[in-house]
Amino acid sequence: MVEDRKDILVYAIENFTKFGSKRFSMDELASNLGISKKTLYRYFGSKEVLVRESLTYYFDKILADINKYILENPNEEQPLTTVIYIYKQGLMTFQEINPSFLHGLNKYYPKAYQQYSQLKEDIVWNMVCPLLLKAQKLGQVRKNVNVELVCVLFLSRMEEIVYSKPNLFDDYSIHELLEHIIINNLRGILTLSYLQKSPLQ
Repeated sequence: MVEDRKDILVYAIENFTKFGSKRFSMDELASNLGISKKTLYRYFGSKEVLVRESLTYYFDKILADINKYILENPNEEQPLTTVIYIYKQGLMTFQEINPSFLHGLNKYYPKAYQQYSQLKEDIVWNMVCPLLLKAQKLGQVRKNVNVELVCVLFLSRMEEIVYSKPNLFDDYSIHELLEHIIINNLRGILTLSYLQKSPLQ
């Protein structure tokens, strides 16, 4: 039996991301959690509220992991390693999420889908783009590279790439996907001197 609101959020998001947000009714959720439906509605006034709040909980956890990494690795001279870490976390997240969850959000819970879209935008434009601009100032990214365009063309589109083929995560490891989707693309915009000194891993 669950103890508190957080337990409900953890259980809900685990199942929503695995099976889709429409799969479980509030009755089933309450039953599986060992609580009454009335208790569930006391915490969350509707299923949409539960979907949105469980999604917020999930996203906050992802952002906390990224921020923890940044705090523990404050090397000002290596912004690209942080970019790679962010996208590794992204791939691990997409591996956990059934594509039907995102389709269901878009169809049934547009406000929750908007939250998801906003998070992606924030990560690309408030974290990744400034890190790439910093790498450019440090002479690691070539001066003639349009960093914003790089973000638009491939760093904003990881979701479409990883879900373009069913079972991509069954066929390839996170390391292989990170190498081919992110690291190889980053190598293409780096200065020769930086590549020779510090090949991306």
